[in-house]
Amino acid sequence: MLNSRAPELHQLDTLEIMSYLPNLQGLKAVELGAGIGRFTGHLAQRAKHVLAVDFVAKFIEKNREVNGVYRNIDYVVDDVMNINLEPNSVGFVFTNWLFMYLDDEASTRLLHGMLTWLPSDGYVFVRESCLYGSGDLSFNEDTTFYREAQQFEALFRSVNISGDDRTSVYHLRIVMSKSLDSYCKVMKNENQILWLLQKVKRETTPRLQ
Repeated sequence: MLNSRAPELHQLDTLEIMSYLPNLQGLKAVELGAGIGRFTGHLAQRAKHVLAVDFVAKFIEKNREVNGVYRNIDYVVDDVMNINLEPNSVGFVFTNWLFMYLDDEASTRLLHGMLTWLPSDGYVFVRESCLYGSGDLSFNEDTTFYREAQQFEALFRSVNISGDDRTSVYHLRIVMSKSLDSYCKVMKNENQILWLLQKVKRETTPRLQ
């Protein structure tokens, strides 16, 4: 978070995001791009188990140090694109500022993977910077993809998988989409946007006889 008001935003932003999550009691959760553990401990307090993934080893080391009190967290150092979980094995996937580092092809592949990992009615949480970055301090943005909110939603809607019966089709339904109030209030920035997505069966129109 390259922002001159980061200390003020950190707590507000974290608490607000956690307030939008579904009930995680009894669920296995995956945090992709877990970093130094800003959200990992909060997730561990709510979920049965958390798999925290980040490709930067020193971030995971710090995460483990910060959240070592929780015994229900496993830590993995790897690129999120390499994560391969069993179908229907996790109830919740959490991401924060992740897709901004993935192009459309990688984003689509990852979303497809999430759909596979989740059971029916499982959830995905996505938070992204739309149009421009979250802060007021400059940095090298050559590797970032600042999409419009509509572009993210088109990505979400583009992904579907076949059900076990090979006749049903599942997709990610947008349950919630909104700007983060903390950024609107502190930074006058309405482009920090979150989505809560749910894996559901796609409705089909009966064929006319």
